[in-house]
Amino acid sequence: MPPPVEEEQVPPPVEEEQVPPTVDEQVPPVEEQVPPEEEQVPPEEEQYNPDQGEEQNPADEEVNPDGQQGVLPAEGEEAPPAQNVAIQTLTAGELKQAQDNLAATNLSAAEKAKVKKQLDDLQAIINGNGSQQQKDEAKALAKGLAEALRLSKDADFPKEDRERYAKLVLGVTTALEKVNGTGSVAERLVYFKVLQDLNTVLTKLTDKNLTVQEKVLYSKYADVLLGGVLAAQQPGTAPTKPEDKKKLQEKLQKNAAALKVYQSADSSPEQRAEAKATLDEQARSVTDAKYLELVEELKRLKAPQACLDVVQTRTQQAGWPDGSLWGLTDKSCEDTVKAGAADSSSDWAALFECIVNEPFSTCPARIPE
Repeated sequence: MPPPVEEEQVPPPVEEEQVPPTVDEQVPPVEEQVPPEEEQVPPEEEQYNPDQGEEQNPADEEVNPDGQQGVLPAEGEEAPPAQNVAIQTLTAGELKQAQDNLAATNLSAAEKAKVKKQLDDLQAIINGNGSQQQKDEAKALAKGLAEALRLSKDADFPKEDRERYAKLVLGVTTALEKVNGTGSVAERLVYFKVLQDLNTVLTKLTDKNLTVQEKVLYSKYADVLLGGVLAAQQPGTAPTKPEDKKKLQEKLQKNAAALKVYQSADSSPEQRAEAKATLDEQARSVTDAKYLELVEELKRLKAPQACLDVVQTRTQQAGWPDGSLWGLTDKSCEDTVKAGAADSSSDWAALFECIVNEPFSTCPARIPE
């Protein structure tokens, strides 16, 4: 699965086998295997294009990133690291099993067609004439999808958890389409790196030493973060101002990297502890005292339930206050935020006024003490 071709300077190569960085380190926008000046762009026919040679069909419709709201594990929940997984090309039998598992999911016919097309496209890259890097990325992505599909039919998991794995498959498929779509190359590179980290988490769920509960913990984090990746790119939910886009990219990168580090058997105890602290900070975002005050203010202003739901979802995806303020920009909150800005008797009026007039990423200073 080749990332979008970067025309600007890209950070130095990052070897896949190295110990994952601590979460405080800058996460590189993309893992490169060749220096930028030597990057070889495959011929046009070898570049991945999900719509190449095919007409649009119902399977290409937008997926609602908030259709089924994910829930983060509780603060303090733990799981051991997962062992590394050797990434091999799916055998014919494994590919057929993945397709059979897909057919048995609760996804709609259009969604199943979308996922099947993605699996077929990945296999075409693996068997094609692209670079070894492209083939390796496609193998890893196919492995992640196949494992999530396998877990979606694993009777050891409750129905709710099996459905989450099917949702993850659809989310990864949709995210892959978006990072190979239109828009800023730099932005798509960021999301491709986040997607790679989340896919790594899925592939390592093959570890038989992990219990059902431990696999659920990792999948819950991946589900919520993937929802954030989709919402941050989808028209109608994506931020429109550059400052806001940058803030969300940084937050999603940090949290996806933390999840990958926490799950990795190559991480030191110190690295895992630091990564877990980042994940716990995300988990307790919806119990933050100021977040709860904001929710009470929204209720006082008679915010519709849709607004309250989207603020909670964005808070889980991107934390307090960044995710919460992102949620306030949603169309379902528009009238409530304007009413709050006009209420000069409220301590929250300055924040709501900022949301109306400025990038939301500049508004945390307006949160009342």
